[in-house]
Amino acid sequence: MITRALFLAGAWFTISLIVMLLGGTRLRFTNTPFSFVWLAIVLGLGDLWALTTFGKPPEVFFLTGLAAFLGLICIWRLRDWNAFGQVAWLMTLIITPLFLAYAYSIILAARLAPASFIAAQMFLFLQSVASLVALTHMFENTDVTCRVRWHNRLARVNSAPGFAPMISLHLPAFDEPPEVVDATLRTLAALDYPNYEVLVIDNNTPEEKTWRPIEKLCRELGPRFRFYHLEEWPGYKSGALNFALTQTSPSAELIGVVDADYQVEPLFLRELIPAFTDPHLAFIQAPQDYRDFQPGSFSEAMYYSYEYFFEVPMPVRNERNAIIFSGTMGLIRKSVLQEVGGWSEWCVTEDAEASLRVLKRGYKSMYFHRSLGRGLMPCTFAGLKRQRFRWCFGNIQILRKHWEELMPWAHWIDSENRLTQAQRYFYLAGTVQWFSDAFNFAFVCFLVAGGIIKLVLSNFTILPITSPWISLAFIFILVNLWRLVWVIRNALKLSWGLAFRSMYGMFSVGWVVTLAGFQALFQSKTAFLRTPKTMSKVPVLNALFATQWEVGIGMLCLALGAAVLALANRTPNTYFIGGLLLWQSSLYLVAPIYGVFYKSCD
Repeated sequence: MITRALFLAGAWFTISLIVMLLGGTRLRFTNTPFSFVWLAIVLGLGDLWALTTFGKPPEVFFLTGLAAFLGLICIWRLRDWNAFGQVAWLMTLIITPLFLAYAYSIILAARLAPASFIAAQMFLFLQSVASLVALTHMFENTDVTCRVRWHNRLARVNSAPGFAPMISLHLPAFDEPPEVVDATLRTLAALDYPNYEVLVIDNNTPEEKTWRPIEKLCRELGPRFRFYHLEEWPGYKSGALNFALTQTSPSAELIGVVDADYQVEPLFLRELIPAFTDPHLAFIQAPQDYRDFQPGSFSEAMYYSYEYFFEVPMPVRNERNAIIFSGTMGLIRKSVLQEVGGWSEWCVTEDAEASLRVLKRGYKSMYFHRSLGRGLMPCTFAGLKRQRFRWCFGNIQILRKHWEELMPWAHWIDSENRLTQAQRYFYLAGTVQWFSDAFNFAFVCFLVAGGIIKLVLSNFTILPITSPWISLAFIFILVNLWRLVWVIRNALKLSWGLAFRSMYGMFSVGWVVTLAGFQALFQSKTAFLRTPKTMSKVPVLNALFATQWEVGIGMLCLALGAAVLALANRTPNTYFIGGLLLWQSSLYLVAPIYGVFYKSCD
């Protein structure tokens, strides 16, 4: 029965998801009766196929009745989505546990040898966790593309005449090129706001010739600019920000963080300040945006992989008061920051960690959905990898430190924990999603083992793969890749080609994110890896050396996949394993291509 149930759910899933991908962004209304009609159409089409294929009317009608009941709940809970999104999400929720249950059933039925059984159990566990993470991505993607009513989407704040609290802008710098910081400070000097100060904290820059010009410029820009050079100061960026907090003007009510390479728009403060007329608002965050990339280049594709976070997860999280404070281009209330103890110096993503502690106190956050300043992307692919390593490691640090506070039962244990269930979910999902590349690498390990076994050991199997398993897995992979490109294209308003290249831009840093995830599990601290802001000449061999692991893994998958397809027995299982190995090789071999051709600044 489970096989027939899986095929029926697969039909529902395929119909609903394809229609969502074709029309989900075009259907700009939500209507409960229409949602019920669309649900009935999807169920009816799937039932018609099932009844003509394998019959069993009682089973089909029972499963349809259960799906319809779950559909009523789903449509009621997701009233702000259109019908295509509601039904596609419902079918995803139905087919995922069915697929995992089917996989487990064939393991039990296969009567595997002990070694094969253990390997199959490990694979199934990995698949289960990866499926849960994939569901979190699917929810975000559907929410941002099929949502019709936004309650908190904000691109402009109502003005508040006469409201001009004192703001202290903090600019931490370590060994930054003077010309880069010079441009940043001049844009801060041009801010259209009457009541602010700028504190430049240069911590541990080794060469005096690097920081002296910045100190001189601060004197030239006037008394509202103050410069501090710190020697042998602990805590990296967060240590510098904590020092700045001690030097902040007593009259300052708000703290702003601006990275040393950001050029902000003159209305940066005027646009955001009125939001703080709400006494419960703790922080507001504008997008981190970037400049100086070349259109048509690899850096342009990577630019949109950055923008993805601020166009997909952040608006979704903002609807539930669950955004992160991502540092630069954000303002936070000074009293709240002091209340939670300042910036955590043990965490290399101190801004995101601080926002969790702030929300735990019950405060509000706000995402301002419009760019107000632009910085520099890493100038080399090696610099890009360092940045992604730091981001991943820092988020896993947050998970290790705060995981108990994110559990559904946390408020029963700690009455002072005011995180809502939605905030717990999004902070937990957002950190666990950093393991997606690690899950993929583990999957690659199983594929490599399976490919070798196909070539040398015909009587051993890691997982008994059946025709239904192969068929549905192929559909999942194909449709979900389409979904990711579709979301990138629609949320970021790109062409299909640029969306596809941006997707590969995300995949290109998968190995370094995998390393960071594994390292963060067993190591509590790491060095703060600074992102270089100037271009250095990178020979081709050096660029390839920086991606040697990706080249090695990619070439192994490529060679093994080709060997399996050419030499192993001609079975569906063989084509499936060989094809997946070739596909995985492309995810790793894209890294050296970026390593050679990526360039974001001169």
